[in-house]
Amino acid sequence: MGGLSKGRGTELEYGGAALGRIHNHSNYRKVMAYWLGFLKGVLASKNIETAEFSPLKVEAENFLALLKDDDAKELIEDLAIWQNEPREIFEIIQDIVDIRSKEFQLETENDDVNEMYGFCAGIACDNHITLEEVQTLLRRLETYPRIQQDSRIRNLKFSAQRAILDGRITSEESDDICDWITQLVGDSASDTGLPTFGNTGVLQGALDDFREIAFDGQMFVLTGKFALGPRKAVSGMIEERGGLTKKTVCKNTRYLVVAAEASRDWRQSHAGLKIMRAIELRGAGQGPELVHEYTLTEALTA
Repeated sequence: MGGLSKGRGTELEYGGAALGRIHNHSNYRKVMAYWLGFLKGVLASKNIETAEFSPLKVEAENFLALLKDDDAKELIEDLAIWQNEPREIFEIIQDIVDIRSKEFQLETENDDVNEMYGFCAGIACDNHITLEEVQTLLRRLETYPRIQQDSRIRNLKFSAQRAILDGRITSEESDDICDWITQLVGDSASDTGLPTFGNTGVLQGALDDFREIAFDGQMFVLTGKFALGPRKAVSGMIEERGGLTKKTVCKNTRYLVVAAEASRDWRQSHAGLKIMRAIELRGAGQGPELVHEYTLTEALTA
């Protein structure tokens, strides 16, 4: 069908080849901005800890698969060779960042956001935040004023500002900052063994009990890549139970269901327009309930 969904005229099928070609350039920029941001986050403490080796390898393997990136391939090899020489790894990563930053210039707001997501994942990859990392985080946030329209970024910034008032970072403050970062990029590779790029963030206030989901006459919006099946099929399951589905989030949306895997074609690496709109509405007291895919799955199969 050439990437066109059946019966929908000119609408592009999610994940189809035609859509992939259209978005190839923007997706490359999304991945590259995140990769460089992640490496800059790892460097922010001015040191490499051995606890960072494992998540570094996981993330590098993912970016090697996504970008066919020679630097990622060499970094994986160097992590094995220099496993007892963290300073050597620091210098290798610094070289990669210096060279690639000259080749890849941030050009758009989405570039800024994706790099910031990567940076946050980098500083939190070992589940520990240092004073140097917090100070660098706050300096970087100041250079991206539009990013601070996101309530999650504002909360992260407030937590970081409060943490550095006494000139040190306690374990509780480190945990708090890491928790805010998980809302942006999901759990770290140290926790899951999986790369952060392509995850969805942890949804604050999401419904955990599937019994709280009502179908009859309620409006659902879906976003992300569902393990349950194609989005059209999931919409059909909801409609069979009396629910309504729509493609965009509005004040009448009752539930925004977020898949565990980010959509390849979201404008940002961890959040598409639907999620950002829902967060905005929730901040104004009008937003939909947020639902993880696994909670919807439980409700559909109950």
